[in-house]
Amino acid sequence: MKVFKDRLNVKSIAIPLALLVIAINPFTELEEFSNEWLYMAMHYVLFIAGFILGYKIFKGSGLFILLGIASAVFWHTPLFFNLGGAVLWIRIIEDSSLFFGGMFAGLSISSLNNAVKVLLFVLWMAGDSVLSVILIVGWPPYSNEVYPFSPFSEGQELLTGLVMFGIMTVIFIYIIVKLVRGIFNI
Repeated sequence: MKVFKDRLNVKSIAIPLALLVIAINPFTELEEFSNEWLYMAMHYVLFIAGFILGYKIFKGSGLFILLGIASAVFWHTPLFFNLGGAVLWIRIIEDSSLFFGGMFAGLSISSLNNAVKVLLFVLWMAGDSVLSVILIVGWPPYSNEVYPFSPFSEGQELLTGLVMFGIMTVIFIYIIVKLVRGIFNI
């Protein structure tokens, strides 16, 4: 793994740091115990913060992407999603692993060819779309109907799924704009 010390400056860490402050503070953490949409949104915020930091400061093997994918998939399986939502010490592990998973994804992305990047982007969009639809229709395993310890009711899932679609749409538009600007040198 290579560290770009010349890129380690306030400008390169400002956005990741701001995202971490948004995601990890007493107010947000307390609200996540009762608001599933916020809990899910902070997953994106943590992963993106790590991704930006990894992309700007580090470069590593494309294999590191597997750690990023594993982290995101693991915490979005119903049991671990609910455990992270209910138990503080598990949430700390979850938040840390999502941030570092994002960092591993970010540091590996420049080592991947464009075909793999497109494939991973399509798979991410498909996976998040499936999870969004599952939440919108109110599939019980993501609620306290299946896991009594979960702080999330099935009634919260619609808003959570819609928030996911909103975040995915913003990321999709950002990536398409960056792609078009790169192709046409705008």
